[in-house]
Amino acid sequence: MAAADVHNIVLVHGANVDGTTWRAVYDRLTARDFHVTIAQLPMTSVEDDVVAVQRNLDTQDGPVLLVGNSYGGVVITEAGNDPNVKGLVYVAAFQPDTGESASDLLASVSSAFSPDKLTIFDDGSYLINEDAFVSLVGNGLFAEDALFAARAQAGANTANMAHKIDAAAWRAKPSWAAIATEDHVIAPELQRRMAKRARATVVEIEGGHLLPMANPDEVAELIAQAAEEMN
Repeated sequence: MAAADVHNIVLVHGANVDGTTWRAVYDRLTARDFHVTIAQLPMTSVEDDVVAVQRNLDTQDGPVLLVGNSYGGVVITEAGNDPNVKGLVYVAAFQPDTGESASDLLASVSSAFSPDKLTIFDDGSYLINEDAFVSLVGNGLFAEDALFAARAQAGANTANMAHKIDAAAWRAKPSWAAIATEDHVIAPELQRRMAKRARATVVEIEGGHLLPMANPDEVAELIAQAAEEMN
């Protein structure tokens, strides 16, 4: 590995899944001698999720590259304001601006992912219906992996999608974006638009929404390049 100014990487998963979605990327990055930590989100609120990531940031020795997939992009956009975070990588992720929510972004560009694909419970949490998870979230995965992920879901608070960003960290820090060209949840057009306005360094990857699982080589390479490019 080339000498990197940023050695620490914190990975943040999306909604309704957990940190194991990053395992293949973790393996590739640690093989290149990066120090990699994976946050586990409670998904009870965006505020709680930011606190969970902050715990991981507080344990790092030195500057950090913060990486998010899917809803994890919302979380890193706020958590990334920590002064030790030197850059952000969005992997098939929401990249909201200040005052903007994931729901606002989804409403701006239509996709096949819609509210009727959810089961919402009395406490405000939701799960994605199994068929929709497999076909929309898990497209690009082996069928057995998509089904396992669908049946291993963790509930997420519906209010998380409506959370308005207080201050978008990417406005003050460099960002990178992996665009999933076959994404059925966050439309590729929307991913490109968010990355363009953030002036992010962009890589397009032929894959679905769970790029860290389906395309770990390309995702790990982008993260490694981002870490090595920062001064």
